[in-house]
Order: sequence, then C-alpha cells, then structure tokens
Amino acid sequence: MDYRTQLESLTTLSMNAITRACAGEGLNALLTQCYDEYLELRELAEEALTDTTPETREYYMQEAAAWRDTARVLNEMRAERTAAVRAAESA
Repeated sequence: MDYRTQLESLTTLSMNAITRACAGEGLNALLTQCYDEYLELRELAEEALTDTTPETREYYMQEAAAWRDTARVLNEMRAERTAAVRAAESA
C-alpha cells in the first residue's frame, strides 16, 4: 500500500495536507500536529476513565491510535526522502 492510500485510510489529515505530505512539503509540521493530536486524545481518554462511558474512552483511544499511525506513516515518508537525498549526494 502506498503512502497516499495509507494516509487516506486513516482519515486524520485533509486531502490538501496529504497532497503536501506526498510532495515532501511540511512533514515536520504535520508530524508535530500528529503528536499534539495524539497526546490530547490520550489525555481525554484518561479523563474519560472516570467522567464518561466506556464507549467515549474507546472513541478517544481509537482516534489517538489513528493519529499515532499517521505519525508513523509520515516518519516513514521522511526517512525514505532523507535516504534518497543522501544517496543522491553520495552518487
């Protein structure tokens, strides 16, 4: 599965953000956004342990997992681009 398809299936980023990421633009900013969303949702899930229903906590956990997986894909994209640049520089 290619990166675009993976990102689209996670439904966390907008199509514009996915297009930019696939072009290698703004990966660091997108990664920061992913980690911020992940941390916020994990915090909400923890708060939901006592304040809300189990379904609400599960929702927050699923959303947090989607953002974590989005960060994983973006990290893979960044690593691949970095390797390609290094290979081009050493050629």
